[in-house]
Amino acid sequence: MLKFNEDAIKKDVEETLALRKDVEVAVKKICEKGYDNIFLVGIGGTYAVAEELMSYLKGHSKIEIYLENAADLTAEGNTKLGEKSVMVITSATGNTPEMTDAVRYGKEKGATIFGFVDEKDSPLAKETEILFSCKGGAYLKLLVIMLAFMKEKGEFELYDLFYQQAESLGDALINVQKEADKKTEEFAEKHGEDSMHYVVGGGMLKGAAYSYAMCYMEEMLWMRTKSISCADFFHGTLEIIEKDTNVTLFKGEDHGRAQAERVERFLPRICDNITVFDTKEYHTPGIDDTFRELLTPMVMAAIYARINVHLENVRKHPMEIRRYYHKLDY
Repeated sequence: MLKFNEDAIKKDVEETLALRKDVEVAVKKICEKGYDNIFLVGIGGTYAVAEELMSYLKGHSKIEIYLENAADLTAEGNTKLGEKSVMVITSATGNTPEMTDAVRYGKEKGATIFGFVDEKDSPLAKETEILFSCKGGAYLKLLVIMLAFMKEKGEFELYDLFYQQAESLGDALINVQKEADKKTEEFAEKHGEDSMHYVVGGGMLKGAAYSYAMCYMEEMLWMRTKSISCADFFHGTLEIIEKDTNVTLFKGEDHGRAQAERVERFLPRICDNITVFDTKEYHTPGIDDTFRELLTPMVMAAIYARINVHLENVRKHPMEIRRYYHKLDY
C-alpha cells in the first residue's frame, strides 16, 4: 500500500493512551477542587475535532460543556467563562496565534488550561497549566480527557471495558485503512481533478466533513470544496446539485446516521455522481459494537487518510506544500 506505515499508526494511538493514568490524576484533582463548566476550544481542524466529540457529549453527559472557536471566543467573550471553568485544548505545533490568544483570555478570566500540545516549547504549551505532550490524533486526546471527566461524574460505566478494548485500537485502525484502500484509490482516480467537491456529513461526522473539506482538500491539496451538514443539506445546497455534481457523503454509526440516510435516499433522484463512505462497512477487530459510535470519527479519519494518499498521488501534489498558511504574516 502506498505511504502506509503501520508502526506509525499504532505509535500515535499508544502514546496517547499511555498518558491516560496521568490525565485521570489531573482530572480527579480538578473534580475534587470543584469546577462549574468545561470549554472545548479549537480553531480549524482542532475545532472540527472538538465539534465531533461535542456531538457525542451533548447526548451522553450532563456536564456543562461549551464548544468555542478560539478566534470567536477572544472577540466575543463568554460570560460563562470564569475562575471555575476548565479550558480543554489540543494543538500540534502550539504556534497558532488564535489559540494562544484564546488561552491567554481564558487565563485572564481565571480558567484552568488543560490539554495536549505536541511541541513542549511552543508559545501555547507555555501558557497551558496542565500540559501533556505526544504525537497522535486530536480526537483521541480530547476523548481521553473528557471520558475521565465523565467517569468522575459517574456517567461512563463502561470506562474500564473501553480501555481494555482500546488496546486493540491501533490494529483496528490499520485494518480500516487496509479495507478502505481500494475504494479510496478508485475515488481519487475518478475525482482527483474535479473542479468542485461537496462533502456532506451529519452528527459526529459533521465536523469530519468540515475538517476534511477545509483542512485537507483545500489547505493541503488545493481543491475547491464546500462542506455541508446533513441537517442543512435540504435548506439550500440541494438546489445546486446536478446530475454530474461530485457529492461525497460521510456516513457514521452515531445519532446522525438517520440524517445521512435521508440525504443518501434523496441524492439519486437528482445526481448520478455520489460516493458514500460508511464507517459501518469497515471492521475494527477487538472493538465491540458498543463503542463504534464513540469511535466513529476515528474510523472515518482512517478512511480519509487513504483518500489523502491517493489524491496526493493522482494530483502529483505533495500535501506538505503551502503557499500562504504559516508562510505569510497575517
